[in-house]
Amino acid sequence: MVAQEFNRPEGLARPAKGRPPRVQRVPVARIRPEDGLGRKRDREGHRELCRSIEQFGVLTPVTVRRAPDGTGDYLLIKGQGRTLACRLLGIDKIPAIVVSDRFAENVKVQQFLVENVARLRMRSIDRALLIARARRDDEETAEVARRFGVSAATVRRLEAQLEGATSSEVAALKSGNMNLALHAVIARHVALDERPDIVAAVASYSLRAKEMEALLAALGWPNLVALGPDYRQQRLLLLAWACGILDGLPPGPPKDRLRQVALQLPLNFGMGSQPALAAR
Repeated sequence: MVAQEFNRPEGLARPAKGRPPRVQRVPVARIRPEDGLGRKRDREGHRELCRSIEQFGVLTPVTVRRAPDGTGDYLLIKGQGRTLACRLLGIDKIPAIVVSDRFAENVKVQQFLVENVARLRMRSIDRALLIARARRDDEETAEVARRFGVSAATVRRLEAQLEGATSSEVAALKSGNMNLALHAVIARHVALDERPDIVAAVASYSLRAKEMEALLAALGWPNLVALGPDYRQQRLLLLAWACGILDGLPPGPPKDRLRQVALQLPLNFGMGSQPALAAR
């Protein structure tokens, strides 16, 4: 299995016509990890890797770039396991493709993903952001789905959900103030330019995705949006108020909880209500 992996193409950027990447033999002692690309190895897997290299040699070159500090070292972009195995086996030089700084900066995140994403235990939001990043970088949907172990439909859904997400939305998701399911409901029902305000208003409350879906339907959100930008602040205040009421209600069936919200609905959401809501 290990030897088969070594014969796989590296996935490097397509070289210019007639100019394939040149493989060099680089001193193992001069290679150090690229910042952020180091990772822990599975011990049994690494022993198998060492046995494979000892028997067959390094069948696939590692990928490096020259260190910019003038030391003569190389920064390792891809091939940490092979490099470490050679070091342990006392192999002086390793076949390597030396790439330019520009190539390295554009590709090193993708190289990290290709080697590591299946081995990492990541939070769902981190995985979702990486999936969206891969699609923005024009990686094929089917390849992203295969690499992350999800369906193509999930890749397309996350791509659409996170497209245009602002830094404040991402921060709310990464901090845990909002989960992906709740954000997905907002992304489906709220226009892109209004989404950051809605996310900020909703993030401070503990609501489930199904509740938010039912609440937006009960408020007639499309009709509120149809009133136009002059009523943007009022509908934001209305939604924030309703979320606050829901958050304070005891557990129960969604219909009963929404009925309680309706019974407490005020007659006016003027600008005078804003400070009280903002204080929440």
